[in-house]
Amino acid sequence: MRARVKPELIRWVRRNAGLSVSDAAKKAGTSAAIVHRWEDGTLQPTVRQLRLLANATKRPLAIFYLAEPPRGFTALRDFRRLPGTSAGAQTPALRLEVRLACERRQLALDLATDLGEVPPPLPIQASVEEGVRDVARRIRRLLGISIQEQKRWKDSYAALNGWRHAVQQCGVLVFQARRVPVSEMRGFSVTEEPMPLIVLNTKDAPNGRVFTLLHEFCHVLLRKGGICDLKDRGRKPEDNPIEVFCNRVAAETLVPRHAFAQSPVVRGHPPRTEWQVGEIAALAKEFSVSREVVLRRLLTMRRLSRSAYRSWRRALSEEYEAAQASQTGFASPVTSAVSGLGQSFVKLVLLSYYQDRITSRDVSEYLGVRLKHMARIEERVMGSTVMFR
Repeated sequence: MRARVKPELIRWVRRNAGLSVSDAAKKAGTSAAIVHRWEDGTLQPTVRQLRLLANATKRPLAIFYLAEPPRGFTALRDFRRLPGTSAGAQTPALRLEVRLACERRQLALDLATDLGEVPPPLPIQASVEEGVRDVARRIRRLLGISIQEQKRWKDSYAALNGWRHAVQQCGVLVFQARRVPVSEMRGFSVTEEPMPLIVLNTKDAPNGRVFTLLHEFCHVLLRKGGICDLKDRGRKPEDNPIEVFCNRVAAETLVPRHAFAQSPVVRGHPPRTEWQVGEIAALAKEFSVSREVVLRRLLTMRRLSRSAYRSWRRALSEEYEAAQASQTGFASPVTSAVSGLGQSFVKLVLLSYYQDRITSRDVSEYLGVRLKHMARIEERVMGSTVMFR
């Protein structure tokens, strides 16, 4: 049975997913020549082929039956990559993560509106004309995290959870992507209010995600100042003045200059001598940040030369790549749901279910887990099992 769909819809779905004609043909179980015929209107796909293409692009089958392709929409306002890398064409995996994040943000906004719990706009803004320390000071005050609390966190995951919880308390959604290599994306943000969005990459180290979180939070505060680096073809993130500004604000927020200068390790380091591995590691542990943040602090405070900084960065980059190559592990469905979507989003879904606004099937679909896992998710997020015993 042939599916009577418009060729421009097939073309739009394929391109929007970032698939080449050959990729689309492989996923639909046919040849590139046949897909070309679908798209020029000389042949229609079978229902089965269309269903395979819909599954491959993570789209509902109904999207092929729209009257016309949706108008171009780009919600991204910022996109963070590893230093030294340039933007290229978005991979299908990245396109999917961006689309899913935006759809989840809209869902969260709809649920919050229905519950009457839409958070107010962020109470502060930022401008690139401001001093870095002033912006960082206001961010710390807004998030309510003291140096003493920061130093009490037992490990990098506690630090990530602490900063993430504080950002979410301000009405910002913080998701985590799992499908994209960290070399392509460390994080991105959508700055529209209410409920702006930040997405981190689970393939990045926990301390790396903390820095990305604060970097993206600065973009959110810039509002109109955030840009989409995907448009800067061939331009490295460190060559972009807004990226540099957000990096400096993130570093100053995580490790304020005055607190860093008062650290026993910094005060005890002999002037004009090289920094040792143990000293860098001790500072990173003291402030619950990455060694990269420590190196940035030393560089901006002129306690480390630029050539030494580059040498350290090369060494850390090689170490990081080796660690990524050997990375293994599997997260349970419960951990994946709560960690990936964030407690704010999961709580909104559960509250909507408690008030009979959505069904248990909706809960399962929105959280991406089977109902048999809901009791443990409910206990982790709400503190007890209320509806899923």
